[in-house]
Amino acid sequence: MINILYIPYRDLYFWHDFGSAVRDLQFLEIVASFESVNELTVINRPVSIYERFLNKKKKVKNYPDINIIDKTSFDLIGPLKKRAWTVGCYTNIINNYINRYLEDPEALPLVVIDFTPMATIPVIKNKKVYYWYDMIDNFTKHNCYSSLDKKLVEQKYKYVAQNYDFMTSVTPEAGLSIIKHGNIESTVITNGVFTSKFTGDLSQNLTRKQVYDFGFVGFITDKFDVDFVRELSKKYTIIIYGEVYNKSVIADLANCGVVFKGKFKYSELPQLIRTFRVGLLPYLVEKSHDGSPLKMYEYLKNDKPCLTSIDYEFSCEYVVNYNSTQNLDENIGQLIQNSGSDAIHQTLPDNSFLQNKISAAFDSFIKRIN
Repeated sequence: MINILYIPYRDLYFWHDFGSAVRDLQFLEIVASFESVNELTVINRPVSIYERFLNKKKKVKNYPDINIIDKTSFDLIGPLKKRAWTVGCYTNIINNYINRYLEDPEALPLVVIDFTPMATIPVIKNKKVYYWYDMIDNFTKHNCYSSLDKKLVEQKYKYVAQNYDFMTSVTPEAGLSIIKHGNIESTVITNGVFTSKFTGDLSQNLTRKQVYDFGFVGFITDKFDVDFVRELSKKYTIIIYGEVYNKSVIADLANCGVVFKGKFKYSELPQLIRTFRVGLLPYLVEKSHDGSPLKMYEYLKNDKPCLTSIDYEFSCEYVVNYNSTQNLDENIGQLIQNSGSDAIHQTLPDNSFLQNKISAAFDSFIKRIN
C-alpha cells in the first residue's frame, strides 16, 4: 500500500468547470481507483488573493474519496508574473506536507506525482518518498508559451531529470526533452480511451434535430487550421463546441456558416458527439508540440470517424489525414457513410485504453519501491 501526493497541472477548479477532460485529471480518476492506493491528496495551485475575490470565492470540495489542499496566497506581487509565479508558489505547501507526513514512523511510502510544467517541487531525500513526473505535453514547444515560459520549462525538465525517480511522457518525442538532461527511468504513456465515473446533466441545448457533417470538441486556440475548415465549410455543415482562447478563429469561421457553441463538461461529450457525423482534429502542423490527441479517442469511442491534420500513435481506416491523402473527397464520403458504425469503436485494442496503460506503468513502479 502507498499514499499519493498529487500535483496536477489543471487543478480541481478546472475539474469543477470541465470535468475530467484533460490528461492529468483522467490520471487522477484512474490512480485513485487502484487498490494499492491507501490515501490520495491533491494540491491545488495556490489561489491568489485576486482570484479569491474575483472568480474562486468557493473552494472545490465535492471530489469524492480524496483529500484536497486548497490554500489562498496573499502574495501580491507573484501572481502578476503570470505563469512564472508557479515556479515557487507550491514550495512551502509541499515542504510542510511532506515534513509532517514523515513525523509518523509508521507512514506508508509516499509517491509524489507531479504534472506541473514549471514548478520546482521540493525533493526531500527520504527512503519513504518517491517522485514521479508526468509530461502531459512538451511545453518547450507550446504555442501559447512565451520565451520566458519556455526557458522556465527547460529548467524544470532538467530539474526532473536530475532529481526524480520516474518519468512518464505523452509521446517518445516529448520525453526526449527531459531524458537529454539525465539518466532517469522512464516510459511512454500516450493518451487513450477513457470513461469518467462522473456523470452530469446535459447543459447544452440539444433539442435541434440537425446532425452536422463535421464537429469539433475542445479548446479553440491559434493552433486551429482555419484555412482548411473554411474550405471544408463550402461543401459541408460544421459545428464546434468549446471554450474560445482566440476569438479571431470564431470571427473568421462564423462568416462561413460554421456554428459555434460554448464550453462543456466532459460528461456531456457523448451527447455532443451525436450531433455530428465526423470528428475534426484540424491543427496546424507547425504549431504541434509532440501531442497525443484525447479527442481522437473520444470520437472513435463514440463511433465517429476522424479527419485529422497529423498522424498520431493510433491509426485505422476510420482516421484520415487530410494533409497526406490523395483522395480527400472520396475519403470524406467514406467517413460520413461509416459514421455511427459499431465497427469504429471495435478497432480500439485493449492497449489503447488509458486505464490499462497507466496500470501497467503504476504496477511496475510500485513493485520497484516496495
